[in-house]
Amino acid sequence: MIKRIKIIHPIVLYSIHDQNSKTSDFLHEGEIVEFNREKRRNGINWMEINLKGKKSYIKKDFSKIYILKKAKLIDDSCTVVFYESKTRVNYDFHDVFTSHALEKMSQESIKMKRIYDHAQKEKYVNLFYNNIDVEVSKRILAKGEEVIITNEQGMFLEVLYGKRFGYILSDVAYYEAKNWWMIVIAMLVLLGIIGGSFYSLIDNGWTIGGSILIIPAIIITAIIIICIKTILVIFNFIFQNIRKRL
Repeated sequence: MIKRIKIIHPIVLYSIHDQNSKTSDFLHEGEIVEFNREKRRNGINWMEINLKGKKSYIKKDFSKIYILKKAKLIDDSCTVVFYESKTRVNYDFHDVFTSHALEKMSQESIKMKRIYDHAQKEKYVNLFYNNIDVEVSKRILAKGEEVIITNEQGMFLEVLYGKRFGYILSDVAYYEAKNWWMIVIAMLVLLGIIGGSFYSLIDNGWTIGGSILIIPAIIITAIIIICIKTILVIFNFIFQNIRKRL
């Protein structure tokens, strides 16, 4: 699990987790820093970070920070679009691309898409840009590839792929790598239920076709997974709240 924050807007640093400890220093837009933990003091949630070997604190304000997520692609594939300024101007994504061609302006276009449901469905948007100001490229990500989500911008997600920042469609299907255990649990429980059902029925002298157990096995597995997930969420919530108050 990665524990990093991207700064969306400048945010003030505090020397301790207290309103009266404000310093004259700021974290600036675009910076990515590691955080240790969250703390809650006097009704305020704080993020404890390390800067130059020293602990500092910022308020947990999602209008100014974004907690990075490591994601693994579930879709069959998706396009990640990169751009680099050809000038000294640092352009924002929405300053570079438009969803339709602008009149009286020479523009090029690039297609951003996702392919899903076993390659049976596709969604795409055409993005238009002025190639005089920026250089645009793309890469096709395959199912199972990992990216780090660094921000959400409406219809798009900003991602870190390797050492480059790019953009994908916001409805791309993915799961956070930290939840890999859910897949393992699902497979083990499903195999256990099917195997146990077969053993029980055969032990009682039943002879049945293999497909008859699939539907109840899936239903029971789904119920068990939901119960396990709910319990883990509750324990995680309790644990995180205890940690915040330590």
